[in-house]
Amino acid sequence: GGTRRLVKENLMASQLDPSVVSLFADAVRTVYQRWTALNLAVTNEWGDGDNMAKRESLIEQTVSGFVTKRNAPDPSELEEFLDQYLQEMFNTEADDDSPYEVSHLICRLFELVRSGSIEEARALLSAPAASLDQCVADNQGEEDSSDGGSDCEMMEEDGGSSAAPETVELTAEQQADIDDGWGVVVRTSKGRTKQVVGGNT
Repeated sequence: GGTRRLVKENLMASQLDPSVVSLFADAVRTVYQRWTALNLAVTNEWGDGDNMAKRESLIEQTVSGFVTKRNAPDPSELEEFLDQYLQEMFNTEADDDSPYEVSHLICRLFELVRSGSIEEARALLSAPAASLDQCVADNQGEEDSSDGGSDCEMMEEDGGSSAAPETVELTAEQQADIDDGWGVVVRTSKGRTKQVVGGNT
């Protein structure tokens, strides 16, 4: 439903083939549905509410930015947009480099879909990506229980063992954001994406 409406709206202003717009819209939706930092913001209701609608709006704005303009955004432009969107809509700072990775992935997908390299685009979408498939850590700073940890196992190279403690290094700027009640998404010492919100220790 959402993708069909999105395609119809963008076709009016696009010079691209309808199938290209449709495929790219699906690809963007898939990327954002897998983006850990965005999912943390949506599921934990960071921001002022209507988070599902905000994610839909992000998908729409992203697709429109590529298919309705003569020159598609480059990765740095998209990265800046994603950073700003997370801050303004979800009060979230993504300091795990995920906006960089997501923006480069989306730009590459657009190039592939536009050039007709559909199979290559699908292969790229199905490949594991660090900031897309990371396990979601606890959201209140509590220790993971034996049965209450992550639902995701695919990115845990150590099989879930905890020989070394998982730590998070915060900069003074990140700590200040947390003290102000913002959500900050960072990488842990084990390379997983973790959210830290105001009130965590």
